[in-house]
Amino acid sequence: MSNTKLFVRLKTLRKTIQNKRLYLKFIILRAFSDKEFHRFRCNICGKFSTSPLSEIKGRESPSCSHCGSTLRFRSIAAILSNELFGKVVPISDFPECESIAGIGMSDSDIYAVPLSKNFSYKNTYYHREPRLDITSLAPEMHESAHFVISSEVFEHVPRPVDIAFENLFKLLKTGGICIFSVPYNKDGTTKEHFPELFEYSIIQKNGKKVLVNKTKDGVMQLFKNLRFHGGRGATLEMRTFSESSLTENITASGFNKIKFHNEDIPEYGIFNDDQNQLILSFRKI
Repeated sequence: MSNTKLFVRLKTLRKTIQNKRLYLKFIILRAFSDKEFHRFRCNICGKFSTSPLSEIKGRESPSCSHCGSTLRFRSIAAILSNELFGKVVPISDFPECESIAGIGMSDSDIYAVPLSKNFSYKNTYYHREPRLDITSLAPEMHESAHFVISSEVFEHVPRPVDIAFENLFKLLKTGGICIFSVPYNKDGTTKEHFPELFEYSIIQKNGKKVLVNKTKDGVMQLFKNLRFHGGRGATLEMRTFSESSLTENITASGFNKIKFHNEDIPEYGIFNDDQNQLILSFRKI
């Protein structure tokens, strides 16, 4: 094949690829033409994204086109940054401080991996190593962390949940900060789904998962219509928190400076429209 013919073919191929890209771009723009877009810098990966505002405001919707961060993840990173450094900067801009020890409780790799590069941070799990059972804390872990991130964990902890909060307090060094989230309601009190939970197991019955419990008094109970959250490990929902009961749990464990973070930070894609899903922070003073 002559160089001239090869050049013509390559030029035609390039034009075809460009046309396909333009057509794809047109289809995407037309599909989202009725949506409001927002450009923000992800405060985890540090890169800029332009996404539909409805997706950015979706608490669990991946809305960073680079790392896939969600509103919840970016909120956690922003609060941690502000509590540690007094200002909100992306994790990608955090200084390397190996002297700062952090513990994650089943944190997402999206922010756990970059945190491990900046701090002496360890992500832990309930169902695999490195394992952390917050209801049974080993003495050597007492006062081992400057910060702890516990997001969407305590609604799965077996009762009594007070023990988990007390161990969370023990886990932190004096002055340490906890970044915390659970689903909760603004009104009422915390509702335990299995108030007499003692010796229990989850089994299959008629093709569905059910919980079988033996109370302290030896009474057998059967619970159907269980609610599981996404992910592996212990993901059965044990309770639905209320804001007042949650505050009481935290205060009774010894924590101070409890704050429900409702600040909007548009430049980092953080909008707190849902006041029942705010991220909390509290300190061990």
